[in-house]
Amino acid sequence: MEINVVEKTSDTLKVELSKGEETLLIPIVERLQLEEKVVEARYLLGHQFLDRPTLYLKTKGEKPQAVLKRVLKDLVDLYGDTLAEFDKKAEKVKA
Repeated sequence: MEINVVEKTSDTLKVELSKGEETLLIPIVERLQLEEKVVEARYLLGHQFLDRPTLYLKTKGEKPQAVLKRVLKDLVDLYGDTLAEFDKKAEKVKA
């Protein structure tokens, strides 16, 4: 996946993702909105052929890139655990 940081200030971060990766933005934004230091978290899709999916993050009291890294790590842990659990259950099922 290609990621492009479009804008970065002390309290905002705007990141573009590859086209076709917009579904990843939904769980990321949902998790970001649960964070105490997040003032605003949203995604922008724009025109389907001309624009790239964009994540916008504004924080208060913590760097936005630090918050985003923490949330991404949490999601990796969550989905990694889900994958491990699926593997255990799938082995028990006989086809």
